[in-house]
Amino acid sequence: IAGFIYTSGTTGNPKGVLLSHENLASNVSAIHEFFPMTPDDRSLSFLPWAHSFGQTCELHGLFSMGASMGIAEAVDKIVANLSEVQPTLLFSVPRIFNRIYDGLHKRMDEEGGLKKSLFESAMKNAEYRKGLAEQRKRSGWADFKHGIFDKLVFSKVRDRFGGRLKYAFSGGAALSREVADFIDNLGIMVYEGYGLTETSPIATANSPSGRKIGSVGKPIPGVRVEIDTAVTGDPKHGEIIVYGHNVMQGYYGLDEANAKVFVEGEDGERGFRTGDMGYVDGDGFLYISGRIKEQYKLLNGKYVVPTPLEEKLKLSPFIANVMVYGMNQNFNVALVIPDFESLEKWAQEKGLHTDDREKLLARPEVQDLYQQQLDEWSAEFKQYEKVRKFTLGTEDFSIENGMLTPSMKVKRRNVMKEYGEKIDALYAE
Repeated sequence: IAGFIYTSGTTGNPKGVLLSHENLASNVSAIHEFFPMTPDDRSLSFLPWAHSFGQTCELHGLFSMGASMGIAEAVDKIVANLSEVQPTLLFSVPRIFNRIYDGLHKRMDEEGGLKKSLFESAMKNAEYRKGLAEQRKRSGWADFKHGIFDKLVFSKVRDRFGGRLKYAFSGGAALSREVADFIDNLGIMVYEGYGLTETSPIATANSPSGRKIGSVGKPIPGVRVEIDTAVTGDPKHGEIIVYGHNVMQGYYGLDEANAKVFVEGEDGERGFRTGDMGYVDGDGFLYISGRIKEQYKLLNGKYVVPTPLEEKLKLSPFIANVMVYGMNQNFNVALVIPDFESLEKWAQEKGLHTDDREKLLARPEVQDLYQQQLDEWSAEFKQYEKVRKFTLGTEDFSIENGMLTPSMKVKRRNVMKEYGEKIDALYAE
């Protein structure tokens, strides 16, 4: 045994994961096999090393290559530290990319005028070039415009990240398609991967040899993925099972839990039931749709996986965090934590007082604003998945208050402890 890492405990009590030298070393070797990393690379480290993503990929992965890293002072200092450290690569969770997306859009809205028009034109042209590339076509005029936009717009944004950032790894949760495309358009290549503490952690990853935005890539060298459709009844979609040298030795002192998660493959190799749902496309790329334990059933018999909707809603400039709920109910409701910087600026423009946050959130104008935001950002979801009622909260989810895990996932039971009465009241009305 080389490592003893506790799971984040989003859907139950944390479990001690036993990882061997082979588990960790094989994962690091796989990183070097599928990803071009050199001793000249540098990262800005802000992921906790008590979490397997930060420990294996960044700490062990970078140092084994002789690369270097700067240590971030705090989460709210990340952007300032990026310009100081000037990293070439970044290991991050989606929440950080979401902040970059949100912050830049807010800034463009505030500045308006020529800057905003130029930014929007640059983005449209980047999307157009990407569409052509997918069809294996090119446009000299679009390439020419991209060269100008890159110099006037994108390079200025990249300068905020230190000016040397070439690519970024995203893991720990699903990165929304809009944010992935956005970061990609800036000229920063995002490689999204998937794994768990129990898989050391990487199981699949996008890489220079194969990349699809929206997917979490293909299995890394020495790893195989199967989809168990028995849990969903869907012939293509089911629970992800991982086989390979990255599968943990077991949970410490939890024989019953081990019996539930380990399966034996046809050739006798040990597999791990991830508890995540997904499917593999015709090219071998894995797509994640949510956690089985987070899936719930409405009284109309429809199953809901809340995470994709939550991630989409958090792209609203007025929403800092959100939790969707509806287990054994007729419809979904949501606890919404406002982005108070955006909300208070909007309120001041409307002539509303912002001294008392509780009173501000209770105002009908603010309630109408959030109803509009929920409707706008959930437009592409099925009717039964959408939020019918909501309540606004003042305390954001954080690691310190126990409502977020170190990997920035929502601890739903802890959120319910804090806000359960407000959520239940939505059904009592």
